[in-house]
Amino acid sequence: KALDGRKMNLSELSRKTGLSKTTILEHLNKLVEADLVKKIEREGHKWTYYKLSWKGSSLLHPENTKIVIVFCVSIFFLLGGVYQIAIYGIGSSFTTAMDLDEWNLLGGKGNFSSEDFQELMIKHAKEEARNKTLLGAQPGNIHVYQSTENLSKGLKLEVFYQDPSYLYLGIAFLTISIATLFYLFRTLRRRKSILDMM
Repeated sequence: KALDGRKMNLSELSRKTGLSKTTILEHLNKLVEADLVKKIEREGHKWTYYKLSWKGSSLLHPENTKIVIVFCVSIFFLLGGVYQIAIYGIGSSFTTAMDLDEWNLLGGKGNFSSEDFQELMIKHAKEEARNKTLLGAQPGNIHVYQSTENLSKGLKLEVFYQDPSYLYLGIAFLTISIATLFYLFRTLRRRKSILDMM
């Protein structure tokens, strides 16, 4: 515990603990073998310093491991949320064809106005886009940005859409990330105030 937070040489440890240097050296050698303490020797310097290893620090402060895990989870959700929102923003596009049988089923027979034609195209595009979304939800933005009409073969549609499932997932991931970061900073602040009291 004396090495917690800083490195010390044999004399400093002896003064702090009130034990003889030989006793401390025996204990330190066992702790170095168990990889709980690191021995720091520098060329040209006469003093040897000792400090806690990660393993030793984790034994004294088991919350360190918890903090690292929470931080990694938070970063994972942050990156996942940004990625999901980016996918939503970029959107998706596909090409679909409406053959004459489908055209006739949707009401394309006989006389129709250009508004009816546009409405049938959008209806067909929305149905196809909904089938392509992650959760089968109705896409938020659908744009038919190119269509070529050839009534002898059918109709070809170029469709751009944004899947709202990615937006909802992104918002959920970012919310989880912010909550875990808030928990992490609160834990660190509480730990710092406890260490300051000692």
